[in-house]
Amino acid sequence: MSFSVAHHFAPATATLLTQHPAIGDVRAIDTADRWGLPTDVDVIFALHGSDDESHADAPRPAGWPGQVKLVQIASSGIDGYPEWLFEAPQVATAAGTSAGPIAEYVLTVILMHEKRLPAMQVRDGDAWVAQDAMVQNPLGSLDGKTVGLIGMGEIGARVAKLAQAFGARVVASRRSGGAGPEGVEIVPLEAVLARADHLVIAAPLSPETAGLLDAVAFAKCRRGVHLVNIARGGIVDTGALIEALMSGQVGAASLDVTDPEPLPTGHPLWSAPNVRITPHVAWSSAGTPGRIFKLFAENVGRLATGEPVRNLVGK
Repeated sequence: MSFSVAHHFAPATATLLTQHPAIGDVRAIDTADRWGLPTDVDVIFALHGSDDESHADAPRPAGWPGQVKLVQIASSGIDGYPEWLFEAPQVATAAGTSAGPIAEYVLTVILMHEKRLPAMQVRDGDAWVAQDAMVQNPLGSLDGKTVGLIGMGEIGARVAKLAQAFGARVVASRRSGGAGPEGVEIVPLEAVLARADHLVIAAPLSPETAGLLDAVAFAKCRRGVHLVNIARGGIVDTGALIEALMSGQVGAASLDVTDPEPLPTGHPLWSAPNVRITPHVAWSSAGTPGRIFKLFAENVGRLATGEPVRNLVGK
């Protein structure tokens, strides 16, 4: 069986499509009209785009979904895509393809917080910190600390494994309940908030999670908690976070995502104390595009053989 494919892949990657045994006709989608998707192909690979704007209101192509059997999106989350896109018979996400790099980012900012970097960095001309001062005010350690996870998918599982390697306890809340990975204690959200030294958001944005971390939630946290958000900015009430940072209830925040995003010039979050902001890059690694392509190729193969497609939305 041979499928026709329309895609948003870069040209160098697109040439690999012709080598797939289940792919026949291949055509690129003009990124100038990103959501003018064809309806006369079998499979579509859709890339959200390099900007941070929502495309939820993009006009529906005439006759959508037509003969389209599968849409593979390049992101783990489904927010920001046109709602009509999900009317295709099958829509699959790229969940898991960035779990490794994102988990590494989480551990990096946690360790930077514990080791007080870059504040401890010395430069030419700086006074050296007296060693006895470090006895009175020692650097932190992840060993014996509690990492709390909101969400226990592939990213959460990878974070847990790395944190445990440093001697941390890991507690997590998850929508589905049930047992977690080895050594991870699954508890209600309130218990995660109360116990976490480092609180990591690894849940998708949904009507249930939008604004989940508000003033009430922050009040339930251990005072001085370090908040890490690599999920979606909308899960956090930004105003409540700023107030919690100002009061010290939240001791620090490492944010790869914000609400709004991009964060506009002059926004009060820029000047809030103890905030580290990166521009939604935790997913990035040299191997990420290859893993996304591999997943897409696998799913086309599964479609051809009648096997279940991986990462189906709603499954």
